[in-house]
Amino acid sequence: LDVRNGNWSLKRAPAATSSESMRLLGSIRGQAGFDLQLLPEKPKVMFGENGLSRKGADPTASSHYITFPRLSVVGKLRVDGKTESVSGLAWMDHEISSSQLTENQVGWDWASVQLDDGREIMVYIMRAESGRPDPFSTFAWIGKDSEVRHYGPDQFSWTARERWRSPATGAEYPIDVTIQAPDPATGSTTRIRLKPIMPNQELTGRIGGISYWEGACDALDEKGRTIGRAYVELTGYAGSIADRLR
Repeated sequence: LDVRNGNWSLKRAPAATSSESMRLLGSIRGQAGFDLQLLPEKPKVMFGENGLSRKGADPTASSHYITFPRLSVVGKLRVDGKTESVSGLAWMDHEISSSQLTENQVGWDWASVQLDDGREIMVYIMRAESGRPDPFSTFAWIGKDSEVRHYGPDQFSWTARERWRSPATGAEYPIDVTIQAPDPATGSTTRIRLKPIMPNQELTGRIGGISYWEGACDALDEKGRTIGRAYVELTGYAGSIADRLR
């Protein structure tokens, strides 16, 4: 692994406890910089069947989907000339594909969740033009042992609690959501709220040409207690992205 994008890089840097640890290095216009070591706390997982994650009925709408769902992070963060030591948790997603959408799909709602009990969730709704979830939408539990259990759209739900209108693009995003699914650990239904740490986390397309909402959220239980952290991505609300991803 040795990936570069401008002066940013992500490189495999084997450590004593893991041959798959990584180093993330970069800076932003001289105003901020980071040098981070990422160490897997559990093995990587592969979503889908036999390493192939289907996104639609068309066989070309699929990807190889590899994830490190829990990485411990230590390193340095520099902002405006001041350097601080930082630590925390990270999630690394990596998808390899030639196409992500089928003819009738306009975008997706996606989330990753790291729960305090040592488990994780990856969930996405592939949205059809009708607004309904595509049959290839998926909810995946990742156990403490990295075992993955998938559930189809008839077994889970993604419900918007609040919508936010962007002052920049005019797009309206369902930014505050509740996800509900069977919990293999308890055998009962689990409901988790993904509440944004702030409403405006929209990327307005100045770099890649596509505007979408992508940001950090708290994961809350039904009593409003924080039980983890999440990251949510909402695409196709500022116009269809289908032409770019077919």
